[in-house]
Amino acid sequence: MRSIYKYLLIIFVIILQATLFRYIAILGVKPDALLILVIAFSLLNGTRESIILSLFGGILVDVLFNNAIGFVTISLLSVAYLTGLLSKNVFKESTFVAFVFVFLGTILYNLIMIFSMLLMKYDINPSYLFNVIIVQSVYNSFITIFAYRYIVMFNSYINTKKFFFKI
Repeated sequence: MRSIYKYLLIIFVIILQATLFRYIAILGVKPDALLILVIAFSLLNGTRESIILSLFGGILVDVLFNNAIGFVTISLLSVAYLTGLLSKNVFKESTFVAFVFVFLGTILYNLIMIFSMLLMKYDINPSYLFNVIIVQSVYNSFITIFAYRYIVMFNSYINTKKFFFKI
């Protein structure tokens, strides 16, 4: 039950993303902190935990902010699963590895979102979306450079710390 703190962190990040991150948008694109956090935990802890955390965060975002249930969940789940699978053969605590995974994961996440929008017959402009994908991928990767070290410390603290109470 140590991962309850990770769930609380995901809830805190979703609140931050909905409130504070709208003020730090660049070219109209906000960073996706939930995606960064899920990819980081997938890199550090593997597939099983990443699936559970991405399912929790995705369903929460879908219920709170979207009209279609599963829209964010499927995209987030796919990226987390692939990251968890590929993380077995990389140096997990390297910021550069996290930078690359977040960059490629953001592109894949947005492509799955676009594909879902096309299936739901949304009217979208491909050139605009391409620019949004590139800007958000660079933006998320840039934030990862600064945040990943703290996520690694948080993860190791949660996994090694003996708590006096059980949750």
